[in-house]
Amino acid sequence: MSFAGSPRKKIRGQKRRLNALLRQIDDLQIPAGRDDVMKHLHVPSSQWIEMPKTSGKVKTEFCRKWISKTEEFVRQMADQEGFHRVVAVISYPELWNSEIIFFYDEEYYQSFWDRKGPYQTWTRLENRSFAAERGIKTKLTESGYLEELMDEDFTYRGFLWFYE
Repeated sequence: MSFAGSPRKKIRGQKRRLNALLRQIDDLQIPAGRDDVMKHLHVPSSQWIEMPKTSGKVKTEFCRKWISKTEEFVRQMADQEGFHRVVAVISYPELWNSEIIFFYDEEYYQSFWDRKGPYQTWTRLENRSFAAERGIKTKLTESGYLEELMDEDFTYRGFLWFYE
């Protein structure tokens, strides 16, 4: 029985949501224009990807696709003139905050990595590989950081994995 005004939505499972997300990632395009020092693309999904009940296999498949799409962008931009870098960021455990960043200014790119302020610090992780832990193969260079955000009443610790 259905009541007027209350739509009945089909509850979709993780596999269906993952397939939809992977299609949306396939459809991502390099942002037009180079008038900014950088541009970025966000995960085209709701936050379900980082929920505790989302399976580890689904999360790994998302990460694999995110890195693969970055590799595709790197190949597409290889023949462009001027400074440019394409960098995938996988934010863990907040996968929904992951990005693909397009840098168009070398000075900004160099300064981007310096995060030693009073509210945000990045500490380089040595001898650890997120991709290897997940069984993801890539030709991109991986670097990992422990990110700490501190405010008067807020502290956050997470990991950022960069692929370029």
